Amino acid sequence: MLRNYLKIAVRNLFKNPGYSFINIMGLAVGMAASMLIMLWILDEFSYDTFHTKKDRLYRVMRNFKESETNTWTSSSQGGLLGDYLRKNIPEMKNVTMTGWESPMALAYQDKVMKKTTMTVEPDFFRMFSFEPVKGSLQTAFKNPNSIVLTESTAKALFGDEDPINKVIRYYGQVDLKVTAVLKDYPKNSRFGFEALIPVKLYDALGWNSYGWSNNNFQLYVELDPNANEEAVNAKIRNIYTQQDKGSSNGDIFLHALTRSRLHSRFENGVSVGGRIENVQLFGIIAGFVLLIACINFMNLSTARSEKRAREVGIRKTSGAMRSGLIGQFLGESLLLALLGFLLAIGLVEVSLPWFNELVEKQLSIDFLHPLYWLAALSIVALTGILAGSYPAFYLSSFNPVTVLKGTMQTGRAASLPRKILVILQFSFSIALIISTILVYQQIQHAKNQPLGYDQENLMYFAMEGDAPNHWQALRSEIMATGLAENAYASSSVPAAEGGSNGWGFNWRGRKPEQFNQVFEFMRVSYDFVKTAGIQVLAGRDFSPAYPGDTSRAVILNESAVKVLGFKNPLGETITRGEPNERYAEKYTVVGVVKNFAYGSPYETMSPMMINLSVNGGNMGYLVVRLRGASSNSIEKIQSLYQKYARNVPFDYHFIDSDFEKRFQAERLLGSLAFVFGSLAVFISCLGLFGLASFMAEQRRKEIGVRKVLGASVLNLWGLLSKDFIVLVGLSFLIASPLAYYFMSDWLNKYAIRIEIGWLVFAISGCIALGITLLTVSYQAIRAASANPVKSLKTE
Repeated sequence: MLRNYLKIAVRNLFKNPGYSFINIMGLAVGMAASMLIMLWILDEFSYDTFHTKKDRLYRVMRNFKESETNTWTSSSQGGLLGDYLRKNIPEMKNVTMTGWESPMALAYQDKVMKKTTMTVEPDFFRMFSFEPVKGSLQTAFKNPNSIVLTESTAKALFGDEDPINKVIRYYGQVDLKVTAVLKDYPKNSRFGFEALIPVKLYDALGWNSYGWSNNNFQLYVELDPNANEEAVNAKIRNIYTQQDKGSSNGDIFLHALTRSRLHSRFENGVSVGGRIENVQLFGIIAGFVLLIACINFMNLSTARSEKRAREVGIRKTSGAMRSGLIGQFLGESLLLALLGFLLAIGLVEVSLPWFNELVEKQLSIDFLHPLYWLAALSIVALTGILAGSYPAFYLSSFNPVTVLKGTMQTGRAASLPRKILVILQFSFSIALIISTILVYQQIQHAKNQPLGYDQENLMYFAMEGDAPNHWQALRSEIMATGLAENAYASSSVPAAEGGSNGWGFNWRGRKPEQFNQVFEFMRVSYDFVKTAGIQVLAGRDFSPAYPGDTSRAVILNESAVKVLGFKNPLGETITRGEPNERYAEKYTVVGVVKNFAYGSPYETMSPMMINLSVNGGNMGYLVVRLRGASSNSIEKIQSLYQKYARNVPFDYHFIDSDFEKRFQAERLLGSLAFVFGSLAVFISCLGLFGLASFMAEQRRKEIGVRKVLGASVLNLWGLLSKDFIVLVGLSFLIASPLAYYFMSDWLNKYAIRIEIGWLVFAISGCIALGITLLTVSYQAIRAASANPVKSLKTE
């Protein structure tokens, strides 16, 4: 019996090669697209799961109440919190403070390179599953002047030499001994370090600043297996307010390490999503792309039902049970699904290098893993049953008497389910087209926002080694070359990640709840405004012509003036801390500048204080306005820089290029939506092409009669195309409100966002209509151009 069913299935496969190809190709493309998305989703869910203690590891977060209506969440913690938790919270088995990952210069003999470095405490190695390949992690940081490298970093610096006890020049200032080498850890980790150094090194160098309000660290904790997360949260919540009297530094809580990748977005102190939203979105897309492929199969199988009606009738009169027929047709569907899956594997393997480059991952299919084959068989079975269930039940339901008498009709009632399925297909495809256009418009809208400064030829580089202590001399030498229009030193730059902020300010007219108002901070040298091309609205830039300008002179942006409520801010005083405190910091406003882009390009500009600094120790960058960007000018500036920063690479960037990188997440979302939306449209068009071909074949005698009676090719093309145009029109009416609803929700995440206009729907509708007409026109024109004699000669 099974052998007979297999013969029939293979025979039908080769009897109708065109339809078989469309079915298999549609299923293959749908499966391949879904598999690529699922590989990406599985990778997102796998972050930090390689740690043995993953279920007990937490990141310490803090909810900071900025006002009565706004709470913001941060991972920055004061330097005294770690010791307090270690000594006073017995449920915490291990606690480690870490610094922030940052590219730092490492030099060995004539090799100099920048590697991402992070400061950690010894408990870090007890908590996280990083494996040593050389040296001992238990004693790695016994001496503060130590460094632990990853395998690839050790290879880059030392080649095949044994790296243990080799001495590296760090930051162009400190000699560190290699005490251990870590095995390269998986890329699906929240950490991206290439070298680790002990927190105690920065203590010895005086680079760390400890206190409850000096938020220079991140904290990770390992809970005892018997500890209750909610009970620990209740115990630690008010530590800051208890320990730092007179200050409100926010409530702390634990956030599971395994959730920190996907659930990183907080609103008013509550986790509301993050990357998980994109994961869910593309999970839905994967399901719908596969569903569209299955719909193609259903449509083509039921559309060609007349071809197999007599077969069903003969089998039933010969005693075949309906269950047997259903099994036969499902078996044929499973065979096609298996062939589609094998083709899909080839498509995935061919497209993986391109896809990995697009999503910046290293995804692959593990063919040796038994779970892979279990998942593969499940996909084949699910697709085969989903695609073949409706045709199987439909075909097996034919009345044998009606079929064999030739009186079976497959009119509008029979075609209605196919039309509904086509509408479903194109509704989803049109919704994806609309979404892709809106994502593109949102990115362009953010890019086209006024920056408030001039990006052209604005270069910056991090200062390391002795350069921060000699930045004034370095600036003078660069200006003397004539290559630069101007330059200034700064603690941060607009397009770079990071920066600093602070709270606890007092000013005239301050409301009580504004004590926690957060201000962004930027320390700059003279010529900041002139170099960056920022517009001064009131007052002036910092200048040596004003001897009173010290580190307590401050320039405000428009947002800060609005928050402070000053009508005339010049000369106003802002104090950090209570005015009668011994160490209160007092700032005097000397200027107001127009808001300029800083931080996220999708957020409104935060209140900012810019203060003058002539002390090079805290100036990490030199920003240079070049007269013209060229390799010669960059090489000349590099040679001047390395006079003060030996054994340090010249790590320069252009602000406009860095600004483009801020759109990476949205650009990826748009690219994925475009790619898989295009595949969804392609699969839908395959189905339309097959249906158009079947329709033209079914109506060939009608077309012949109409041609004989004088119908033109254009008339017949319109006749054959109008049904599909109506279906696409109905799809558009369904897709538009759905896309509007979901994209409105997505756009609401951004403070700076576009308004959804009617034009995007008009464009999407025209695209869908154009694709539909292109798809069906070939078959329609081919049928309309055929010789009517051939189609009518049997009548």
